[in-house]
Amino acid sequence: MDHPKELEGFRYVGDKRNQVVHEIKSCLSPAKIEDIIANQAYATFGPDELSEARNRGYRLSSCCSAN
Repeated sequence: MDHPKELEGFRYVGDKRNQVVHEIKSCLSPAKIEDIIANQAYATFGPDELSEARNRGYRLSSCCSAN
């Protein structure tokens, strides 16, 4: 998927509504990321790493791969 401008510079985006994190480039369902942005329900992480998202209680979406 093309990188949304709202999330430029980020690899991972979390959905605050369900505590799921998506890897933007490998997400097989870009509509999910578009929905997160449209509802302004996204979280970003610093550092921008999967381990940081997990530290905050997020789990990786089943539509994304952990590279």
